[in-house]
Amino acid sequence: MTGPEDAPVVDRTAAFLETLSRFTVDDLAVLALPEPDPDERTALLARAITAAEAAGRLDEVRAAPGRAREVIVQGFSFRAYDPTWFGLNWGRSLGRADDRARLLAAVEDAAIAAVVADLLPDEDVAALREPFERIASMAGTAPAANPQIEGPNRRRAVIGAVFVAGAAGAAALGGVIAAVGAIGAKRRPPPDRD
Repeated sequence: MTGPEDAPVVDRTAAFLETLSRFTVDDLAVLALPEPDPDERTALLARAITAAEAAGRLDEVRAAPGRAREVIVQGFSFRAYDPTWFGLNWGRSLGRADDRARLLAAVEDAAIAAVVADLLPDEDVAALREPFERIASMAGTAPAANPQIEGPNRRRAVIGAVFVAGAAGAAALGGVIAAVGAIGAKRRPPPDRD
């Protein structure tokens, strides 16, 4: 005989976190979300917490925002380090603090929706998910200053990088040879014209 404690543990947030991890911070930051109505959001989150508590999912609903926030904060951390061929690109912005805070709130609310999707009315679940779905719809529209070297073109990209590095080395070596030749030509005595 099995009881509720023997039931398999379901991670309702995992699928959402998997989806979230596929986006880059640049993709998610393309759209600046409006400030949500604080009273409506507070009431919505209170209904989600009440439903989760009644279903025995309170710990899961409390953990979901932190798990989702960790994915986004890690994305911002990686995005802050932006190397280029000539050093770090300090000119690319991570966005305004208000926009990042609204992005985090949208991600947290969508994570909560993943936990309580079967417990709340459809309009409440849609309201929790809507801000994240709006920014996620912009995926692929962000400019890529330093495209990632992945997928089927990785081999060509590596070969191209080796070629560029070789060409730069050859140009530098040619410059050194030309400079040494010019210095050597200046040191020779002028030829006799007799």
